[in-house]
Amino acid sequence: MLCFALLAHADENALYKQIRNIRRYNPNNVLIVLYNGGQDANFGKALCKKMKVMYCPYSRPLQKGKTGRFYYDVMRWLEEKNVNYDFLVYTEYDVMFVNHGFERMVENELRDHDCLVKLIRHEKDRKRNCWIPGKTMWKEWHRWKPFFQTDDFYGTFNPMQVYRRSILKRMLAIIDTPMLEQLFSATNVYALGEMLYITLAKKCGGRLKAYPKPSVDYLRVYHRIRLDDAKEASHKSEVMFVHPVKDADVRDWIFNLKK
Repeated sequence: MLCFALLAHADENALYKQIRNIRRYNPNNVLIVLYNGGQDANFGKALCKKMKVMYCPYSRPLQKGKTGRFYYDVMRWLEEKNVNYDFLVYTEYDVMFVNHGFERMVENELRDHDCLVKLIRHEKDRKRNCWIPGKTMWKEWHRWKPFFQTDDFYGTFNPMQVYRRSILKRMLAIIDTPMLEQLFSATNVYALGEMLYITLAKKCGGRLKAYPKPSVDYLRVYHRIRLDDAKEASHKSEVMFVHPVKDADVRDWIFNLKK
């Protein structure tokens, strides 16, 4: 069973369409947990109640580029409530599905693995690093090294990271909670979530795997998904999701797509 940890901060109409989109393309008892990272403390609460979506009580305002704690807050709350699921998907407000088959792919790809991500970076040398989030981590490595208790770290891309529940439980078991909270409050690491979870998973013996390349061709870092991109992706069965969907006309077209 899939559980989606969904980070959103504004626009309840867009949130409604995204929830409907997730359920349409993942119909097998999918769970969704909303994490409200915006300034409005009531954002999404009524909608969650109406649509039977879980609302993470640890939600708090998060700054752009500093959303790293969101997935941690969701995973620990799910364990506190003993919610039953198999895989926890890290997703954000600007991801939408355009084809069916995601759950089947996750089950197949993670049959002998614990983590599925867009790409896997192994950062071992600060002098050879040209990746912006990695550079910011190396600048603070004197703080983070005692937490990870490793000499290096791993990196990926935030949206659509998937972790098996069993590896998340192992990760939670080794986390020094007071130290992590102190780091969260003081860190300036950019896109922390792109390094925190994959590094912890690896430290716990997690078996990492990258998505098949064609499936993430439309999981972009910078260039927003245009309408033509969405239409093109929808005709490629190996492409199940697109990111980033920023424009209302693109979101509406995907929402109304007949599949």
